[in-house]
Amino acid sequence: MSRRRQRPASRRYGLQRRDFLRYVAAMTALPHLPLMAEGEPTIQPAFNANPFVLGVASGDPEADGVVIWTRLATDPLNDGGLPPLPVRVDWEVAHDEAFSNVVRQGSALAMPQLGHSVHVEVAGLEPHRWYFYRFHVGKETSPIGRTRTAPAIDVLPERLKFAFTSCQHYESGYYNGYPHMQKEDLDLVVHLGDYIYEYAGKEKQVRKHHGPECVTLDQYRSRYSQYRLDPTLRETHRLFPWLVTWDDHEFDN
Repeated sequence: MSRRRQRPASRRYGLQRRDFLRYVAAMTALPHLPLMAEGEPTIQPAFNANPFVLGVASGDPEADGVVIWTRLATDPLNDGGLPPLPVRVDWEVAHDEAFSNVVRQGSALAMPQLGHSVHVEVAGLEPHRWYFYRFHVGKETSPIGRTRTAPAIDVLPERLKFAFTSCQHYESGYYNGYPHMQKEDLDLVVHLGDYIYEYAGKEKQVRKHHGPECVTLDQYRSRYSQYRLDPTLRETHRLFPWLVTWDDHEFDN
């Protein structure tokens, strides 16, 4: 009797039952993370290295707001390098790069369950204008990011300029297109997918992936960190808001 070949567990389509249950549990916990943090101690660590090496980013612009992001990590390729406790992060949004006219500010918790990343949905902004933002933790301050809100829904702007990118395989070469984007007067960058590639590192490449093929959450975080350590990619995130969608390599080929 012939046997049906089975795919290796890491290559089956969909999720195994155990992984699915873990995924559902993690997703249902997300809205409660701030409440969980209320009962946990927070820390204001004295960093022995720059916690903002992964830079800052913004995205999903609307007419009255935008998302701003950073991730605290002193050793991003080795689990981030921070204790498994929430860290308070303060943020500011201003009309000017000198922050003489701050229009929104607040604080957020960088939770260990989210890799000490911070996503702030800033609201109450004016449509179709530039803003500047930054984060503070302890005595450390992030690079200053620049972002732009979308036009009002009932207004047709004279011009809306954007660039798109995709399939940025780290091992295939350096990101020479991003410095050209930085010189353009863009309103937006659109990423069409394959932001990372999950493959294990290969020899004789232009540059090599760190670690094995990504399977675990920690491995994916490390891979995203390696890509975000590229200075040209990081700077393009700092200068413009992004809209990002996924293809297959963000998960599995």
